[in-house]
Amino acid sequence: MTSTVYDEVRYSNYPYAQTHPDRLATVAILHGLEPPDPFRARVLEVGCGAGGNLLAMAAATPGIRAVGVDLAASAIAEGRAAAEAVGLENLELRQVDVRALTEGELGEFDYVIAHGVYAWIPQDARDALLAAIASHLSPDGLAYVSYNANPGGYFRRMLRDAGLWHARGIEDPMQRATKAQELFRFLRDQRATEADMYGQLIERIIPALADGPLYRLVHDDLGEFWDPVWFADFAAHAGEHGLAFVGEADLSGMRSELLPDEVGPEVWRFAQGDRVAFEQYSDLMIPRVFRQSVLCRAGAEIALEPAPGNAARLHWSARPNAKPLEVGLVADAFAALDGARPRAVGFEALREELGADAVALGAALLDGFRRERLMPHAGPLHAALTPGERPEVSPLARWQAGRGPDLTSLAYQTVRMEEPAARALIELLDGTRDRDAIRAGLLDRTGLELTAEDLEANLTELTRLFLIVP
Repeated sequence: MTSTVYDEVRYSNYPYAQTHPDRLATVAILHGLEPPDPFRARVLEVGCGAGGNLLAMAAATPGIRAVGVDLAASAIAEGRAAAEAVGLENLELRQVDVRALTEGELGEFDYVIAHGVYAWIPQDARDALLAAIASHLSPDGLAYVSYNANPGGYFRRMLRDAGLWHARGIEDPMQRATKAQELFRFLRDQRATEADMYGQLIERIIPALADGPLYRLVHDDLGEFWDPVWFADFAAHAGEHGLAFVGEADLSGMRSELLPDEVGPEVWRFAQGDRVAFEQYSDLMIPRVFRQSVLCRAGAEIALEPAPGNAARLHWSARPNAKPLEVGLVADAFAALDGARPRAVGFEALREELGADAVALGAALLDGFRRERLMPHAGPLHAALTPGERPEVSPLARWQAGRGPDLTSLAYQTVRMEEPAARALIELLDGTRDRDAIRAGLLDRTGLELTAEDLEANLTELTRLFLIVP
């Protein structure tokens, strides 16, 4: 079996909340579509690596059936072992080349995900990826495709080319990345500045290259295939496969935040009512470096922009660890949702609690999401409201706690637990122990004597972090 660079250098294995069917359905709802139920969906991820993203989905959303495929055999083996250890029966991982999936060989799926694939593979595989998405997508299904974008990609390419030149002659991927990072750190220390335009450009782009992990340089910026695209070209390529642009999965970058109110109409004038052109002109204004595009089958009636009225079709929650706002309807909504955490509250229930006008509340909720205080959801979340008599952390997070600080919550986000004692506590929360047994077990494992009050505070916080199962 042919080895890939992903077999040689392991990539990260985190969940990506923006790829979850809940988020994709949320984007679709905001643009006026009727997506499949994201909590009882068939999900396919192309380029799943070791399955960290699908592990999070399958654990947090037991009603979905997920299939992941990747070319790297070692990553698939690692993911299968993790799924078996955690006991996930709604996840299947397969080693396969995307070029062998262009005729719907795996069946029909409501959601198809390709994160970090499109701009990092040769052109024939890129075409096969969109063919695979189109041939596997259900009639009302949604797809997620992320890619490096222009014009920001041109700036990043300058540093990529410089790093590859600095590391010229080095064949080993990790050694090449180490050498390139030497240059990136030199530029960070000696050239990044607010004093001139070039220094400002370096200051904006260089931190991710100079301070990021080497595996990311190996795969993301210094890999053999690295080709940012203009959005208009991506949209045209998707159109060739019968796919249409819905919106961006990264809703915190919604257009009205990036373009002031007075600029948006001017961009639409330039675009002459063409949405693809509007998106492309907008990318020029930013300049955008990365896109996370949601697609559907061509022919659907898609609203041009997220509509506050469609916010009424969603549930809303406070983001974990978000700082409160002081005044205004966004602040009032955050306070109400923070008090309801970890519950996601339906729009109408929230409107009644606040006594707010529906249109004003819809606009405020979207603004709160852009400001990274609130999270929209297509439905209520699968999480406990209280710790319960015998608290239970999700099996995936318990398994992860025995291996390192990064845990996956039931809100499919990474929660970092640095303290070994905190991770030991999580391992004890398997649903079989009452509070006295938990305290005794923690004392036996770590020597830490936790008071009843401190244990309750910890359990409450774990609940608020979406780690306790209902």
